[in-house]
Parts: sequence; structure tokens; C-alpha cells
Amino acid sequence: MNNQWASKTHIPVLKENPFYQITAIGTSKAETAKESARVLHASHSFTDYKKLAKSKDVDLVVVSVKVPFHYKASIAAIEKNKHIYCEWPLGINTMQAVKLARLAGQANIHHAIGLQARQSPEVNYIKEAIKQGEIGRIISCTMQVATQGKGGVTDEANSYILKKENGANLLTINGGHSLDVLCYILGDFRELSAVMNTHYTETLIQGTGITIPKDTADQILIQGTLIDDISASVHIQGGVYPAFQLEIRGEKGVFRLTQNHSSGHVQFGDLKVEKVKYPTYLLSAKGVYFEEINVSSVKDNNPKGYVEKAYNMLAKDIFENRGQIPNFNDAVKLHQLLDAVRTSAETGEKVVLDR
Repeated sequence: MNNQWASKTHIPVLKENPFYQITAIGTSKAETAKESARVLHASHSFTDYKKLAKSKDVDLVVVSVKVPFHYKASIAAIEKNKHIYCEWPLGINTMQAVKLARLAGQANIHHAIGLQARQSPEVNYIKEAIKQGEIGRIISCTMQVATQGKGGVTDEANSYILKKENGANLLTINGGHSLDVLCYILGDFRELSAVMNTHYTETLIQGTGITIPKDTADQILIQGTLIDDISASVHIQGGVYPAFQLEIRGEKGVFRLTQNHSSGHVQFGDLKVEKVKYPTYLLSAKGVYFEEINVSSVKDNNPKGYVEKAYNMLAKDIFENRGQIPNFNDAVKLHQLLDAVRTSAETGEKVVLDR
């Protein structure tokens, strides 16, 4: 497990959840694994993910490590027929994701992908309101995703995300989670065109004075059409003042989803919904109604709350043999969308997605 993310979300949720018991902890260092197991009253500690997956006391493996290690850790769990919850991205590329989805399907296990923003009450409120026709037929959407990271400055722990080969970067992390929310609410892209630029070619590692090369894009622009003829415009950028905003315009109104104290990660929660209603064929500001909608409590509107909902859904899936949780097949679809963005940016051509 990656202690920074797991200690704030997975571990406290699993400790408090009556459906789960933490029986084993795996980290890269024996001393930290043993200490974590002691604190959490877990029976086992491991530095070898294969041995963890093999343990008879483990039914579900949670993969919350750096992205380049997702594939091997997930393979080990699948080979031992263990249920699995893997953080997004599923692999460093689509090839790995496709193989993991295929193997997990053949193993007849329950598999979940960490696209936690789908558990947001605000996201689900907008999705349902649009389904009910609250703002009429949807015409367009625009999304702005900006983060202070992945630009000209980083810390030692996150320096690996500046290399394309590691599969964790502005497009896959910030872009992946945000595009998943957009498509979850409105439907998939039918076609798109994209531009990817790199403003920062070098990055300073804080506190070291060391500068390292960076080969990942920090400016990503996507224009396209969704399956219901909705026009979409997306701008994802790194190394700038952070923000998140998704604006959805219909014939009778607008939904605006924003993030308080944003770091450009929609999956971190603290979301706010605003609604504008007006008569069809708006010709003036007359009759326009604006409101901020309080959807959820503070407890539910944060990453821990999202992860808790995901684990509850997964438990129900396992007990009732159903498949409601976002899974590896959803991950493959999102990986393929990101491939389309890269292909368009590289070729300068529009890409039509095969759905």
C-alpha cells in the first residue's frame, strides 16, 4: 500500500466497516509492514505481494501502490482467485488493463477500480437530475481541470509521475478521474480531437536543488462530441493555479459542478452544485432562477466518504453476486479514451471511438 493515500482512505474505512477485517498488510519494507500490522491488529505482514495474495486469511486484495506496480500485484491476486480493489489507473497502459480485465473475468472474481468520484452525492445528483430532464435536452459541456502539480516543481515521492513510461501523469490521473465523471454523467465520447503541449520540460525537486527532465504534457485540450450529440470542450493543465469546474448547459438551464479548495482532483471531493433555470429559448435575463444546492453532508463529500461508499457497494456485490461497482472493464474503457486523446494529439486528426 501507498501510505499517504491508503492511510487517509482505505485503512480507516476498512477498520470501521463491519463487512471487512484487515488481516494482512504489505509494504516494501519489513519494518513498516510489521509496525502497520501491529497498529492495525492484522495477523500478517508481507513485503512480497505474491505471499500476501497466497495467504488463506486474505479474501480481498487492495492494490494501492504506485502505478507501475499495479499490474504485477493485481496478477498475483487474480492467480489466487482473490477479489481485488485496484486504484486507478489499472495499469501503465491499455494493454495491461485489457489483460487484467480478461484474467479477472475468467477467474470469476469481483474486481473494483478506484474511480471514487462516481460515489460523489453531487455527481450522482446531477446525473439523476439530467436523466429526469430538469434542464431539458443537453446541448454542451465544458470542463476545466487545473492543478499546481505536474509542472515545474515536484517533491521526491511524486517525481516518478513526470515520466510517460510510468503511466501516472496529468492525463491519466487528473484527466482520467475528471473525464470519467464527465462521461459517467453525460455518456461517452463519440469522436474527439486533442492537443497536448509540454510547457515545462524540466522540473525542480523541492528541497534538493535537483532538476530532472519531464516528458509528460502539462497542457491538454480536448474538443469532441458525446454519443447524444452533446458538444464537449475540456482543458486539463498542470503547474498552474488549481481549479475544477464542469458546466453542463441544457435548453432550460445549467448545472455547474465546482470544487472548494481545489487541487485539481475531482475524486478528492468537497464539491458544490449550482443550478440555473430559465424558460426554453432564453431571450433575456428575465425569469432566470439561480440556486446553490446542498446535496450531502461534510462526512459524505470527501475522499474517505467516497471510498466508504465504494467498499459498501463492493461488499454488496460479493454477498449478492452482482456487479454494481465500477470494475476493470470500466477501467479499460477509460484507458481507451485516453489512448484516443493521445492518438489525436500525435496525428493531428480527429479520432472516432468504437463503442
